[in-house]
Amino acid sequence: MSNACDDIRAALAAFEVCTETEHGSRVTTHCLYPSFDPVNVFVARFGGGFRVHDGGGAARSAWTHGRDENLISRMLTKQAQLYRLKISNDSLTAEVQSVDWLGSAILAVANASAAAAHAAVDRMMTATEAVLKDKILRVLKETVPPTTIAVDYEVAGQSKRHKFDFAVTEFDGSMLLLNAVAPHHISVSSKYVAFSDIIHRDDVRTDRWAVHDKGLDAGDVSLLLQVAEIVPMQALSGGLKRLMLQ
Repeated sequence: MSNACDDIRAALAAFEVCTETEHGSRVTTHCLYPSFDPVNVFVARFGGGFRVHDGGGAARSAWTHGRDENLISRMLTKQAQLYRLKISNDSLTAEVQSVDWLGSAILAVANASAAAAHAAVDRMMTATEAVLKDKILRVLKETVPPTTIAVDYEVAGQSKRHKFDFAVTEFDGSMLLLNAVAPHHISVSSKYVAFSDIIHRDDVRTDRWAVHDKGLDAGDVSLLLQVAEIVPMQALSGGLKRLMLQ
């Protein structure tokens, strides 16, 4: 068996780079933001020790996914407390007096920065999906018989059980499964997994709709189209009426 260490070192070589910048010495870490961009940590000499910070990276990353300053601030504060860091100008910051603690400080700031951004984006995505689900439910109640609607409907897939936001029993006995999809990779991937696991069950007849009210990336559209129809919120009522007439 060949030794993979050389390949691993080559793959991770980019993370060993330290670049001097106006914000301090920049270290690219293995931690990732929700966009999959790596977390950069900046180190500057401070007195007899070092000041380590994320350059506001967590706040910027979260801001690109949803402009909720209060939520972002809460997530930064939570991670700062967890990792015993300070917050200065939206940057997660650590100060250490000895080089012996520098590595730990860099890792703490990087992990806290990634965690804060992920937590903020997850909350935003959940809130976006909740609003969308309310809209979908209103349209369902206005369009199809209430007795045909199920909320948080569980279906056994090929590998495990999946919960769908809504299910509608069609006149021919088939089941329409609907999921609200937010424009974020976590939302898209989770809905893709659920839909794809149902496709492979030959004994369950389903139509599958991924409903959205915000633009989806072309890559996300391409992925979801493999397992479901993509239905804009404004087209949901018309689509339901056509389906029920079939």
